Amino acid sequence: MKSPALRALKLGVLIAAVLGLLHWLGVGLPLLFALAVFLIVPTLVVPWIAANWASDLRRWMRAHFWAREQGRFHSFAGVPLEIEDDGRHVWVDGEGLLRAQGGRREPEEALAARHAGKWRRDGQGRLMLRVDAVVQVLATRAGRDEPRVQRLRRYLERDVLYPAQRRREVR
Repeated sequence: MKSPALRALKLGVLIAAVLGLLHWLGVGLPLLFALAVFLIVPTLVVPWIAANWASDLRRWMRAHFWAREQGRFHSFAGVPLEIEDDGRHVWVDGEGLLRAQGGRREPEEALAARHAGKWRRDGQGRLMLRVDAVVQVLATRAGRDEPRVQRLRRYLERDVLYPAQRRREVR
């Protein structure tokens, strides 16, 4: 006769016998309080600590893994732009700038000539243009009234040059 009710009855009798023994030894009530503390404190405190630590850990991991890229990559109309700030000038990669202007194709030499004296090659050989010169060229070139060109110029001024200027003022 192995019915579930009989097993439950045997388990209940065993638990009652253990608790009766503990009560007879005089450790029943302190053990009950200790058990309550060991069960309640972790269920209340551990989630709170884990939630706080998890957010701090996530923030630290994000800062650690993205430290090299932080502040260098921007996006305009879904086109990634690599931005570098060397402390004096802010630079944008020429290829990304051409894609941001609607996929215009022109040789890098022509782009560099348009920004005479305000371009350089980075460590990987990419053409980098000074953002202030790019803004000036966008403001004075033919087609400057096109909405995409105006949005690009405004994006470079507001989201790239202005924050860089504010960082320099804080230093």
